[in-house]
Amino acid sequence: MKKPCFLLALSFGLFISSINSVLSIAALPSANELPDLVEKILPGVVNISSTTLTRTQVYGMDDFFRYWGIPQERKQSSLGSGFIIDENEGLVLTNNHVVSHATEVLVSLIDKKVYNAKIIGKDQKLDLALLKIIDKSTQKTPENLTRVPMGDSDLVRIAESVFAVGNPFSLQHSVTVGIISAKNRTIGIGPFDNFLQTDASINPGNSGGPLFNFKGEVIGINTAIYSQTGQSGGLGFAIPVNEAKRVLEDLKKYGRVPRPWLGILGERITPSLEHYYGLSANKGVLVYDLAPRGPAGQGSIRVGDIISSIEGTETLDTQAVERVLEKRRPKDKIKVTLQRGAKTLTLTLTLSELPPLDNLPQGII
Repeated sequence: MKKPCFLLALSFGLFISSINSVLSIAALPSANELPDLVEKILPGVVNISSTTLTRTQVYGMDDFFRYWGIPQERKQSSLGSGFIIDENEGLVLTNNHVVSHATEVLVSLIDKKVYNAKIIGKDQKLDLALLKIIDKSTQKTPENLTRVPMGDSDLVRIAESVFAVGNPFSLQHSVTVGIISAKNRTIGIGPFDNFLQTDASINPGNSGGPLFNFKGEVIGINTAIYSQTGQSGGLGFAIPVNEAKRVLEDLKKYGRVPRPWLGILGERITPSLEHYYGLSANKGVLVYDLAPRGPAGQGSIRVGDIISSIEGTETLDTQAVERVLEKRRPKDKIKVTLQRGAKTLTLTLTLSELPPLDNLPQGII
């Protein structure tokens, strides 16, 4: 789980104040119909167990460990959830943080069958991963898998009824009900924060699991919670499923999302920053470091420059820069307008692909 968003109690209420509300409620599954709907989609939800092998290294102590037979490798396990998006290929969608460094991934179905899973693709920035279920005995996709349909998260409305399915605290295929509390939430855990907020109870182990509308369609991928205790506090956050749809083909084809980068470390200009450094602009992104071989450095951007817009889109903070870059591909050319001292310059840069984030300073764009 990510902190402070630890990943999400039932707080479900309907208040009838108008004829429209009555009609809306009448369109939802009844108390008898909802169990039928849940029973239909449960086979498409999987519980995920991932194992990571870590090695303990203490300088000069290798011989000591070997002599006394002390193991230097140990296994760490984590639990999560996911859902099947293609029954023929055995493809499962989940969160990247559930499987990011896993050496072994197992998925279990509602019928208690357990299969190995191969990681097909990962995207750290959106926190998504694509898995493929494999039957170890045949090395093929198991038969009779069940796919769950993906809906349109752009059509989701605040106060719409939803339910979550997942693996909280290893309690497999738990179902909780709630509503959409808010949309387009930014909670500070990634550059593309655009979460659906829900009060449907999700807890550690729900990560990567589906958030359904009352048509039985996945409209979000449960990812994080705000909590003082690490358990559900009624504030859960799900990645809109349309965000996942946009990158699925890249994950299948490349095993990653080929994202461009500028190769800068930047900071939003604030009044205090402007005053302290005597900056020549009161808004934009101040470049305070450059990657040696990044497009910005090769395109003549300098430390101290203030980026005001990219391709005509105003950039007031680093998130705005990343959102502009997200719409581009490596090798694209972009125009960057910046302030350098008293001069306003427009430079043309050729973007390149973002290298693995494990090898880069945190926060680099």
